[in-house]
Amino acid sequence: MRVGTDIVMISRIPVTKESFIKGVLSPKERAIFDSRNDKAEFLAGRYAAKEAFLKAVGTGLSGARLNEIEVLYDEKGAPVLTYEGHEYSVSISHDGGYAISVVLA
Repeated sequence: MRVGTDIVMISRIPVTKESFIKGVLSPKERAIFDSRNDKAEFLAGRYAAKEAFLKAVGTGLSGARLNEIEVLYDEKGAPVLTYEGHEYSVSISHDGGYAISVVLA
């Protein structure tokens, strides 16, 4: 098992840039994003989770397109990261203008 982590300054996330949003979010994530009031926090958290995943699997950003990695919710409301049909443990937190994520792969 490997661990990946990433931290993102929320204010640096281009929350209104459509090409960035499409590059990060899957269609299902986009539907959630569109309904949220905390769009910047949501997008920063997803970006951090996907970067943490790619670090955990050892590929870095060249390992997959971010919008192919998906972070949705389980029946209890906890985030679950999926990629190519496999589920991974993920934690996402926000505080003081930052989003951080840890992934076990």
